[in-house]
Amino acid sequence: MTVDDPTTIRLTGHTAAFPATRDARAALRRYLDEAHRALRGDQDAADEDADDIVRDLESAIGDRLSALTGPGRDPVTGAQMAAILTGFGPVHPAVPPPRSAAQRPGGRFWCRIDEGKWFGGVCLGIAAYGGFGVDWVRTVVLLLTLVTGGLLGIPYLVLLLVLPVVPTVTDYQRRRDAPQPA
Repeated sequence: MTVDDPTTIRLTGHTAAFPATRDARAALRRYLDEAHRALRGDQDAADEDADDIVRDLESAIGDRLSALTGPGRDPVTGAQMAAILTGFGPVHPAVPPPRSAAQRPGGRFWCRIDEGKWFGGVCLGIAAYGGFGVDWVRTVVLLLTLVTGGLLGIPYLVLLLVLPVVPTVTDYQRRRDAPQPA
């Protein structure tokens, strides 16, 4: 088989250059350019991620090409390159799936929080639920306990026994914001 106008392709992650026709090289260049354009965003971090993904693609394509090329073999043709690229498929940016009506945020819930607790974590749970500072909640609970002659201690103990425990405020926020099935 004779190949018109052979050239070479150098890909990330591979030290050797792959023999290929100009059609194969052009097809690969178009594919990688389209992949980079699809992945590129307005932010610098997104551009770096797009570059990393394109480099990974180059390396994976190089792995496929190493099986096709070698000493004594013909260069990769445009048709062979098209078949390889079709196997990889089009590149699309990672977009979170749209939130369906069946999924909604879990929402706020009452709990006790262990991290940073003084006595049971009830005040920390109330602060997380309402978005208040925990020092304010503790101060109000202490003042109300003194004003009521200690009667607020009874509902506090009931809450201590009934409320579920969450390890940290971050875990509470994650559970609150996680989608829940309808």
